[in-house]
Amino acid sequence: MKWDKKGVESMKWTKSKYTGVRYREHETRKIGRVQKDRYYSVRYTVRGKCVESGLGWHSEGISLEVAIERLRMFRQNAKLDNGQPTKMKEVYSVDAAERLQDITIGDFIGRYYLPYAGGVKSADAVKKESEHCSCWIVPVLGSIHLKDLALSHIVILKTAMETARKSARLIEYVMATLRQVYQHGQRMEIIPQSARYPAIKLKVSNQRQRYLTKDEARHLLQLLSDRDPLLALMAEFSLLTGCRWGELISCKWMDVSLDTASILIRDPKNRTDRHLYLNARAIEIIGQQPPGQPSDCVFRQQSGRPYEKMPRSWLRSLDESGLNAGIADSRLRIVWHTLRHTAASWLAIQGVDLFKISKILGHRDLSTTQRYAHLSERSIRDAVEGVTL
Repeated sequence: MKWDKKGVESMKWTKSKYTGVRYREHETRKIGRVQKDRYYSVRYTVRGKCVESGLGWHSEGISLEVAIERLRMFRQNAKLDNGQPTKMKEVYSVDAAERLQDITIGDFIGRYYLPYAGGVKSADAVKKESEHCSCWIVPVLGSIHLKDLALSHIVILKTAMETARKSARLIEYVMATLRQVYQHGQRMEIIPQSARYPAIKLKVSNQRQRYLTKDEARHLLQLLSDRDPLLALMAEFSLLTGCRWGELISCKWMDVSLDTASILIRDPKNRTDRHLYLNARAIEIIGQQPPGQPSDCVFRQQSGRPYEKMPRSWLRSLDESGLNAGIADSRLRIVWHTLRHTAASWLAIQGVDLFKISKILGHRDLSTTQRYAHLSERSIRDAVEGVTL
């Protein structure tokens, strides 16, 4: 695929039903489920010369109706020769100051940023950014003018999230979305390119610092089994394999291979598919699940529907266990992800080398697995202490 300087596909133009307006269609990006994203351009005459002005993508707010209105304005201004804009660059230069004064962060997100993100980002990314905007950015900063966004506002947002006891990682993600909003404002020339984003340094340490002992794990599994036997099996499966909750509820029968005792994990957190290898007990747990079609999830609710969120039985069993009693630090509280962390910790204590642990967990970078190094050193120390004369 070839692109011109404006990032528009080098392909034939299609005439619209309105004379002077034409468009090109993006090969993959769509508006909604069917219509392809369109880049609109208008053609007209200024002082006897044919002029063409590219307006932008539908995903950026340029619809056919907007293109028609722009064309009418340019033709009228060219005819009157009154010094008013006759092309988009002139429009931006004239309107920029007014738009900078008027548009708020909330309006900009709804009118420009989210439609743009929907055209260029994955569905999962758009969903998360929409949640960041609707839950935090708009409620806290929505009435602030985009041009006035300052460090003090970002501190207010961060403080609001910390007060609500949100994790450092979530705060980092929301701040990243806010930066994307600001940068899109610069791309649309609503904010000057020379303006610097008022960034705030975040010291993020969201790593789980606590794992379950064997006795704690057995106690928790027993409490779960009394309330929700299926969820107890799923928790045990995560302890055996290091599988994430999202991976667990997404794995399908077509990805299970009993011949190789493995499950193919598709589209995991790091976007690199990997094989989850199963021991005898994990295979037994898989065998206890009701069979389904190849595209069906392996672990399904009693109704047969796939899981969408964490069952309440998990939280109730966790509360009953007392494992989180009196613990305020989110890194020390037991959550489902602790099961994955526990699986890796147990492997390290058993003396499994960090490279193998990184492959089991699906870490792309070995440095991520280094957090378990001190546990591996314990097994090495035990081995050294066993040497006698």
